[in-house]
Amino acid sequence: MNIFARSVTLASLLFIFCAAIVKAQVTVGENHTIHSEVLSEDRNYEVYLPASYKWAQDRKYPVLYVLDGESQFLHTAVSADFLAANGEIPEMIVVGINSTVRIRDFTQTDWAEAWVGGGGAANFRKFLLTELIPKIERSYRADGFRVLSGHSAGGQFALYCLTSEPSLFRGYMALSPSLDWDHNLPQRSLEASFKKTVSLNNFLYVARSDDLGRPLADYDRLVETLKTKGPKGFRWFSQPYPNETHTGMALLAQIDALRHLYEGYHFHDDNIAKGFAFAEEHFRKVSETVGWPLPVPESVINTFGYEALAQDKTEEALGYFRRNVKENPYSANSYDSLADGLEKAGKLKEAAEAAEKAAALAKQFDLANKDYFERHAKELKEKVNS
Repeated sequence: MNIFARSVTLASLLFIFCAAIVKAQVTVGENHTIHSEVLSEDRNYEVYLPASYKWAQDRKYPVLYVLDGESQFLHTAVSADFLAANGEIPEMIVVGINSTVRIRDFTQTDWAEAWVGGGGAANFRKFLLTELIPKIERSYRADGFRVLSGHSAGGQFALYCLTSEPSLFRGYMALSPSLDWDHNLPQRSLEASFKKTVSLNNFLYVARSDDLGRPLADYDRLVETLKTKGPKGFRWFSQPYPNETHTGMALLAQIDALRHLYEGYHFHDDNIAKGFAFAEEHFRKVSETVGWPLPVPESVINTFGYEALAQDKTEEALGYFRRNVKENPYSANSYDSLADGLEKAGKLKEAAEAAEKAAALAKQFDLANKDYFERHAKELKEKVNS
């Protein structure tokens, strides 16, 4: 074997090895199968649970259903996790529904002159309504706020659900939707639906890619309908991505869609100085916009606590930390923060007890940073005994 051939072989083996590692590293969520009597087939789906799910045992979560899960689930779950970790949206359960026959499931009619085998959208909607959604809501702590995201033909199906049974989901995301089906049936359905609807308590995000010609004209017509004929209470946002391809735009659009769904959710640290009443009003207004109750997050309350602690307002800080413990009784972080406040107040025994509770919770739920909680509890216990 010559050196070049040997190096190629080693490179190939290294590539295969690295690819296997990368695949293992990016595996997100759990795989499940449900047998559908409605569709007469097994359907695979994936479920991503947010970071706090395993320890916040009394907390419920909104659920984002993602069509074409085999291509759209991974980036959506990771994006939702990142945005939540940075306080831009609340944590969400993400369900990716893998496709079998997309044209059958996502289209309203059989458009035989262009495609064969369409027209199963009503049946697929029934599968979601009577089988998959009930299964998810029995199996997980869902709070009833449901969102549907679809790309391309999946976006067409999202529009179909909005116009045929809007209450099925509170939020809809149609990313580069196929609007030309059956002589612009999605557009005609939207116009007909709006014409007979007085009010609509839903959110719609629509986006396009580098469309030109008729696809661009179809999209512009859709946006004009949203502008001029949208029912009272209907919230929507349109975003063009003229420099992105039809396939690639979904990555950016999904992030933007989540941000606009929870518009105004992020609470900037600069607003801490305005007081906690301002924070409560902030999230009350966001709740009103979204149409769903959104409490002040644990992380924001915690920030108020540490800001008060830094200003030597120890009793005020303890008030925030105790509130977090009450509202998040399974949070190791809440008890650990309370321990910090109690230590500064000179209440070492109580601080050690809070830190011990934090360590116990971290161990119970096998948190990634459980070693830190154990060390902190040990340090405070040593201070008590010294």
